Amino acid sequence: MLQLLLQRGPLARGDIAADLSLNHGSVSRIIEPLLREGIVRETTQQISGGGRPRVPVAINPASRYAAGVHLGLQRTTVGLTDLAGQCVAVCAEDRDPADAAATLRRAAELTDDLVASAPGPVLGVGVVTGGEVDRARGRIVRNDALGWGDIDVADPLHAQTGLDVVVDNNVRAHLGAETAFGAGAGMSSVLYLFIGNIAEMGFVNQAAAMNPDSVIQGSVERIVVPTLTGDGLMSLGECGTDTALLAAARGARLAVTSLGDLIRLADQDEDAAAVRLFERRSTQVARVADTLYDLMQPHLVILGGSGAPSERWLDDVRERVEAVPPDRIVRPGSGGTPLVTAAAGLVIRAFLAAGTTTDAEVSG
Repeated sequence: MLQLLLQRGPLARGDIAADLSLNHGSVSRIIEPLLREGIVRETTQQISGGGRPRVPVAINPASRYAAGVHLGLQRTTVGLTDLAGQCVAVCAEDRDPADAAATLRRAAELTDDLVASAPGPVLGVGVVTGGEVDRARGRIVRNDALGWGDIDVADPLHAQTGLDVVVDNNVRAHLGAETAFGAGAGMSSVLYLFIGNIAEMGFVNQAAAMNPDSVIQGSVERIVVPTLTGDGLMSLGECGTDTALLAAARGARLAVTSLGDLIRLADQDEDAAAVRLFERRSTQVARVADTLYDLMQPHLVILGGSGAPSERWLDDVRERVEAVPPDRIVRPGSGGTPLVTAAAGLVIRAFLAAGTTTDAEVSG
């Protein structure tokens, strides 16, 4: 029911009953404890239609919060979102990825600080990173970019914060957030293509969108694409990641220290070499998107990471695709802090799927 209210609310009780094939008594028995807990609320706008006006109910986003932690290559990002996936607080720190224990300890400290200032009860902590993740055990099995292997994440964070912890792969989490809160909400099938320091994809149909185990997810780094230097073909993992993009920029003698610097140069036409690099990146992304579209035939393709870092480069990718209908390619729509929304969304989506009124029922 909470999922339905998130995507379609506010709804009258009769509409909820019709959508979920329940009788009115069952709907009332479910809604009343949610109203008492403040998780849903009655709206002031009434619905009329030939009888007594009906009072719609809607999710109260400010009733509960979730913490999200993203473990990137050189930066840890931590934030809080409400039940609608809107980020209400965020902080980020650069750090050395080599020390996994210190990274997790500091992530827990940052989480504790944000939880202490949360406007309401916090359901738990979601943690995302690239590579192979064992969701059931809360461990990072392998993350080549970080150099981590078989790292326990959930237990140390739980021990330090006292909160339940859910750990998942970056792409599965982003895809879930997009189907719950963003561009993929209500779509019959969604493909999420992430290009960053790693290159991965995820695919899900709407019927299974709230179940992470139903997501088809894996690396796309072996797909062969034109190089950023325009002198041949290589695998995407070798020539299409953010690391490769920055290396090509420095090889072109561009004075950039971060991907953000390079994006600004290209977006503002300040350097022809930067523009050429992103044009070639668009060709790479279009090649991968076409390949995956041919295989999956999704209703929507979402380009995450630096695959289309601005509307300009989204348009450029759209011009270069051959198989994908251009209007089916979009950028993420789950807010301006997608890393936090994806991570915290692991906890929120579990809560919404359970339809529970007790925070303790959200577990890792």
